[in-house]
Amino acid sequence: MPDDLTLPPRPDFFPAPGGALPQHWSKCFGCGDDQPAGMAMTFTAGEGLEVSGRLTVAQRYQGGPGVIHGGILSVAFDEVQGMACMVLGGPVVTGHLEIDFARPIPLGSVLEFRARIDGMVRRKVYTSAEARIVEGPTAGDTVVATSRGLFLTIKPEHFAPMADFVDGVPVSPFGTSSL
Repeated sequence: MPDDLTLPPRPDFFPAPGGALPQHWSKCFGCGDDQPAGMAMTFTAGEGLEVSGRLTVAQRYQGGPGVIHGGILSVAFDEVQGMACMVLGGPVVTGHLEIDFARPIPLGSVLEFRARIDGMVRRKVYTSAEARIVEGPTAGDTVVATSRGLFLTIKPEHFAPMADFVDGVPVSPFGTSSL
């Protein structure tokens, strides 16, 4: 990571520790409630610039026999680290994501993710996260996977070409606008 990282302040609009974070877009595969085939992840604010997320490892997420597919775990890390960036008050996109898989994660487990902003330089936001099994046959305090990410802050207009339209008005994942 760069030597000149700075930490943004925690803004007043961000939920208090333990408070629920809103989904960033109802159609998001990771957290959206308007995504029937999605992962239905939920998130809460932590201390400082941290958030936590939960994922129930459904049967449909199977990769190898009886364990989660690494791609699903990658989506979950991308989602929780992106949610940590909500503290910035605007949208971000993923620039780089790396994951270290430490242990198999059985189907039926519940994973808890903890993500944080490690620092920023201009538009670049550096994040990290870890996952633990908190319910299931191998539950414990052992970290089963870790991740580091680089996210880039963008303007909401970035999503204008992909916006849905309601009554002729574009609606992006970040609200109605006059794009």
